Amino acid sequence: MRYFIKILIISFLFLSTSKENSYANYKYPVDFWGDTVYFSIKHPISVPQPFLFEDGSVAEIQQKLVDAGALEIVAQIKEIIVRKELCDWLVYQLIRKASNQLIAKNTDYLGYTVTKWFLLKNLDFDPALILTKDRVLLYIKSNDVVYNTPFRMINNDQFICLNYHDYGYESRLEPEETIIKGIKKNTQPFTFKITHLPKLNEQQYVDKDLTFEYGNQKEHINIKLNSSLKNYFTNYPVTDYFNQFNIPLSNETKHSLISAIKDRVKGMTTKQGVEYIMYFTRYAFLFEKDTDVFGREKRLSPEETLLYSKSDCEDRSALFYSLIKDIYNLPMIVLAYPDHVTVAVKLEKPIGRPIKYENELYTICEPTPQSVDLRLGEQLNVLQSKSFEIAFAYHPNK
Repeated sequence: MRYFIKILIISFLFLSTSKENSYANYKYPVDFWGDTVYFSIKHPISVPQPFLFEDGSVAEIQQKLVDAGALEIVAQIKEIIVRKELCDWLVYQLIRKASNQLIAKNTDYLGYTVTKWFLLKNLDFDPALILTKDRVLLYIKSNDVVYNTPFRMINNDQFICLNYHDYGYESRLEPEETIIKGIKKNTQPFTFKITHLPKLNEQQYVDKDLTFEYGNQKEHINIKLNSSLKNYFTNYPVTDYFNQFNIPLSNETKHSLISAIKDRVKGMTTKQGVEYIMYFTRYAFLFEKDTDVFGREKRLSPEETLLYSKSDCEDRSALFYSLIKDIYNLPMIVLAYPDHVTVAVKLEKPIGRPIKYENELYTICEPTPQSVDLRLGEQLNVLQSKSFEIAFAYHPNK
């Protein structure tokens, strides 16, 4: 009898171990944010031929994911979210990478997109699939303001398209379409706001020397950059200026850049230091419109502006704003003209023709190269007669 019980215990342990190892036998490596993470499932997902763009295919793919143990990946992603303090946008980038390992994008696009939808809804977001005869669009419920990206209202909620770029940013109306979304309640709206960037691998940073002229002499600012960060913002949509300007720098880049500039402005007055930063953002990069560089409107984060050799007024204004905020923490307003964006700073004494906002005077600091070399408080004549909006204001005490 004891022998029989012993055999049962051994058999149970063997089955339990086999079940645990079944996940370990199928581990998929994913390079994410400077690390390699491994996702485990029971068995690979077989896609002998591409799925048809039908709602029945969505149900079949979802069942394949459940059978393969893809819910285990949901638990693994949740752990990474907590450990790295991921914002929603980076969570989605991780989902894209994980989905591509389960059903490759270039093998079956519908399967890949349904996998993203499956992971999003099991992470308590509210995604929706829009199926037509030859395409599938992935939407996500969000309360954010996003430009140049399709959105639609579903049950009085705003849904924003996440894979518009996969179709060459081409929008078209379809006479027949099927909407598929989850039925889970208490979902959270997806936000495109980025208020925190996880720490990147320090070994992956490289030095970059940025040069410009200030006070009739050549200046050098040496910083550390990680080019892999570009990949996570390639398809980042056009958000409002407040969100764009406040995307933080990664730790290594911020430390190297802020330290270098603080060293240069040491001994300068605040006015001189602000002007130094203005000249840095104006002349350390070549100017080119984003439509010429990317073929579409794209607003760069401050760190992307450092990574790319060419940028426009929106990008430089974001970098200038970020540097003034981190180094001097002065009140600022962002001025949005019909075809230009610039920044004005509240100095102790206003210079030139200041902008009055809420009974305070702000000095224009043009961070973008113009046809003439503008000093603090100076502005092109053509802009002085144009109307503008205050996109947003920053005040340290508010």
